[in-house]
Amino acid sequence: MKKNSGTRGLWPPFVKTKTGKIMRLTFFFLLLGFMQVAASSYSQTTRLNIDMRDATVREVLQAIENQSKFRFAYSSEFIDLDRKINISIQDQEIEEILKTVFSGTSVKYEIEDRHIMLLVPGKQPANQQQKPVRGTVSDFSGAPLPGVSVVVKGTTNGMITDADGNYSLINVPENATLQFSFVGMKGQEILVTGKDNINVVLEEDAIGIEEVVAIGYGTQKKVNLTGSVSSIGAQRLERRPIISTSATLQGIAPGVTVTSQSGSPGGDGGQIRIRGINSFGGSDCSPLILVDGIAYGSLDMVDANLIESISVLKDAASAAIYGSRAANGVILVTTKRASKDKFSVNYRGYIGTQQPTDIPKVTDGETFMNVFNVANMNDNGYNLYSDAEITEFRENFAADPSNYDWQEAILSGSGFTHNHFISLMANSDKIHVMPSFSYSSQDGIIKNTGFERFVFRNNMDIKPSDKLSIKVDLSFSNSDRLQIATEGDVWNYLGRMPTNIPIRRNGLWSEGWVKINPIGLIEDGGNRKTNNLEFLGNLSVDLKPAKWLTLTGVIAPRYRTRNVHTFSKSVMTYNDDGSEAGAAYTYTDLTETAYRYFFGNYQFFANAVKEYKDHSFGMMVGTSRETYDEKYLMGYRRDYTYDTYEVLAAGADNETKDNNGTHAQWILVSGFGRFNYDYKDRYLFEANLRYDGSSRFSSDNRWATFPSFSAGWRISEEPFMEKTKSYIDHLKLRASWGKLGNQNIGSSYYPYISQLSVGSVSMGKQIYQLVALNDMANPDLRWEETQMTGVGIDLNLFNHFTFTGDWYRKDTDGILLTLYTSQLTGLNAPYQNAAKVRNTGWDFGATYDNQWGDFKLGVELNFSDVKNEITDMRGQTSGTLLRQQEGYAVNSIYGYISEGLYQSPEEINAGPVQFGTLHPGDIKYKDIAGAFDENNNPIADGKITDEDKTIIGNTIPRYTYGMNLNLAWKGIKLNAFFQGVGKVDGYLNSHYVVPCANSSAIKTWQLDYWTEENTDAAFPRPSITSTNNTQNSDYWMKSAAYMRLKNLQLGYDLPKNLLKNLRISNMYVYVNAQNLFTSTNFWKGYDPEINYNAGAEDGVSLGSGAYYPQVKVFSFGVDLKF
Repeated sequence: MKKNSGTRGLWPPFVKTKTGKIMRLTFFFLLLGFMQVAASSYSQTTRLNIDMRDATVREVLQAIENQSKFRFAYSSEFIDLDRKINISIQDQEIEEILKTVFSGTSVKYEIEDRHIMLLVPGKQPANQQQKPVRGTVSDFSGAPLPGVSVVVKGTTNGMITDADGNYSLINVPENATLQFSFVGMKGQEILVTGKDNINVVLEEDAIGIEEVVAIGYGTQKKVNLTGSVSSIGAQRLERRPIISTSATLQGIAPGVTVTSQSGSPGGDGGQIRIRGINSFGGSDCSPLILVDGIAYGSLDMVDANLIESISVLKDAASAAIYGSRAANGVILVTTKRASKDKFSVNYRGYIGTQQPTDIPKVTDGETFMNVFNVANMNDNGYNLYSDAEITEFRENFAADPSNYDWQEAILSGSGFTHNHFISLMANSDKIHVMPSFSYSSQDGIIKNTGFERFVFRNNMDIKPSDKLSIKVDLSFSNSDRLQIATEGDVWNYLGRMPTNIPIRRNGLWSEGWVKINPIGLIEDGGNRKTNNLEFLGNLSVDLKPAKWLTLTGVIAPRYRTRNVHTFSKSVMTYNDDGSEAGAAYTYTDLTETAYRYFFGNYQFFANAVKEYKDHSFGMMVGTSRETYDEKYLMGYRRDYTYDTYEVLAAGADNETKDNNGTHAQWILVSGFGRFNYDYKDRYLFEANLRYDGSSRFSSDNRWATFPSFSAGWRISEEPFMEKTKSYIDHLKLRASWGKLGNQNIGSSYYPYISQLSVGSVSMGKQIYQLVALNDMANPDLRWEETQMTGVGIDLNLFNHFTFTGDWYRKDTDGILLTLYTSQLTGLNAPYQNAAKVRNTGWDFGATYDNQWGDFKLGVELNFSDVKNEITDMRGQTSGTLLRQQEGYAVNSIYGYISEGLYQSPEEINAGPVQFGTLHPGDIKYKDIAGAFDENNNPIADGKITDEDKTIIGNTIPRYTYGMNLNLAWKGIKLNAFFQGVGKVDGYLNSHYVVPCANSSAIKTWQLDYWTEENTDAAFPRPSITSTNNTQNSDYWMKSAAYMRLKNLQLGYDLPKNLLKNLRISNMYVYVNAQNLFTSTNFWKGYDPEINYNAGAEDGVSLGSGAYYPQVKVFSFGVDLKF
């Protein structure tokens, strides 16, 4: 026996697993990150320009505060603020400026980062009893606030709080008042009388005048924005048990619609649409995602724990800087970086369990048999099941009822989920680092499904000098998703499997339905494994050759692989006597696919900012080069002798084997620029321009220009608004126009080229290679263009209430259509830029924040609407159920209009000719066309045909909303987040809703069917053979509007005095419930978002209910800071 090495016992058994090895690597990387420590203070890196004549000291100090983030604390009793001076200083640190201002006086100063205390030695109020006072200053979450100015009012006695938020003052008069001030927080004054220890909680300043948001290639003060940008902070994303980051955006930003069809592990990402849908026919309608300025394919590839903020650029003014990829909006993600803390360790984690939000509940087997007897009597005049067969089933069911509960057997996965995130923040004089590691694991609600991911990232900031700064970001992620090989069959039969059929017969898999046994597929039917591996580097260098100029260069390569292993095994089913009943999939096969992607991103741009008196100018110009390289390989084998050996070489080496491969590349070269101007922070103007060249189009159509213009008026800064300052904190009007593009059109990277079809043909017992040209090329093809106009208003009131509202109109031209061409060419018609779509809508967001003593209230509300219309299709239509048609919305629902159920043979005879032989209880359809009147208008012709179909519904969500409620008292916090849609249509058909269709199980709500005794029924008469009742019509369409309690959380911040001995700075524990309940009138058992299939061509798939359901998640979590 081999003996263990000397390290025996060092690692517990868990650490020797795959996950444990990952954690060991993580600790190694974190140790490396810890060894790279960093920080430099604001006062040492900020240089100012002051040029003032005959100005008071007060005016000079105010000018410094306006030009920077410095804030002064002083006593006007001892400092002559009205003394006049002349000062002219260029590009100097604050210490040099203060030396000049107070030259020849006794004033001294202490600088702590951006806080400056002005002191006069020896000056103290006289004749008062004095004592020491100490305490701690924190924010409302309980986190300590370092750098807070604490001053005895009317004196120079004061200090700055330390890294733990502590302060200690001596010689404080008994009747003194302490003043507490901090940037971004409301100041407080507290009377000392009778107190030796004063702990203070500072409240955030709701106005947010200094708030900075990310924009294209930079940042900007929120109050100076002229475009429409929604900013989302980290606090809205953290502590929710969501692995796919896109789903966290649902309901939290006005104008942003997120739909999520599934709760599948690793497949529960949201489909994001910003201000409507611009296109159809296969063109991509997803927004451009950028992480730290670099284009990403999916928001779900970014761990939510790493995100500092998200900016959503919704209009042309804010998005035009990204040109040909910005027509669908832009989402900018900023990741977390090291803060000013010298050293800290943070841990955030949760564990939880999942269960379906709802499933279609089915009746028992005896009810199933009775209903099908009714159906067969309606169709053929006799019972399908005899009394003896029903009695036999009743006895078998009583002996083993679990053997007939298909739904419980399918939903037998653990549903356990857990997530862990750990990060370090460390600083030295020149270097800041933040290495982090996150691990996520999610087991499915069916067995043999799950998702596992780990992400390592290190964000490093290096500042060798005041003129040079460097960012070096490295990221590595690996994810593994496990599914059933034929998982669609499992969900198809969740509500379909006839409940009179057992799961097993004598311990063997029963025949199920048409030889498909979903439990057998789960346990023995193989698997589908998807692995994604990604490496990302981002090197950014900023150089300031002059105080007004910053040059930035970026190199950001990204490498990604995606490997899919699909091993589908044949599962034999058996009869009662043990004989083979057959298998739905008659052979075992394996498909291996491998994708390799390389993205190159290279940028150079310059930012210049100049101020002249009341005028401020800003300009940014730059260029970029982005490359894309994709390789695809596929191998296929079948007929496995050993079906446990899942490799290609183990399959049969015969004529059934297959392989394939492709290689695709494109390049995008761009020039871009932005010009900003403001006068007195009152009148704002911005212009953007991007010039893009894409290899995806022919040389004559490769380049295009995308401009935008916007203006803003800060009315609240006008002199005539001075009297309103007590209640109107901020009021701004905005207007914008711009043109955007979409290069992601069609199903090919080169849509203007006709691709050759390569194959083979057999002639004369010989195999010949064959190359065919089937489609006509169109070298005139170009990208889609969207012109967008909008106006908006921003309003802040009483320092507690904020409101932002926008109206917009988007017109998209150049959407791809195949128009008629001469058939003499022998080729299929090419795509042409022909269709047009208009989106008109509005959105608004409002917040209210206030605090009364220890109680805090926060309310956030957003509401949006968009009206979508196809304005031109050159007279064409497309789609039979999901319809594209002029005058209606993209992805409309197309079918017959139902007029209730026929009640008698006489009514049937008086109605139009429909489908098959009609009986009372069948659906009656409206006859609206087929003939024409004298004015050539369509009229009824007495029969139901395709001419009678019309647009019956709209799948684009309208009146989307979200409401977030925050309550806090001392350390206790309660958060409730509601989200929903006010108006939208959904559609299911076939056995998902039609009683007895495809011999499906009977849902409990389908028992309300038509009989002579129940003529006011919800469903038509049961029928196995009817073709009339299964037609696509509004009978099977329902409102998919809903309101969902998306998230409910109750948490507690533990008191600091309990944590002190544990060396823990902060500890927050919480319980969380996600998707707790949904209120909707959609089909019972099916989620109202079930039609939104991100894998479908236009993002919508109508009719089917065979999808992994949405899930409720109940979790417990903890946040720690050391």
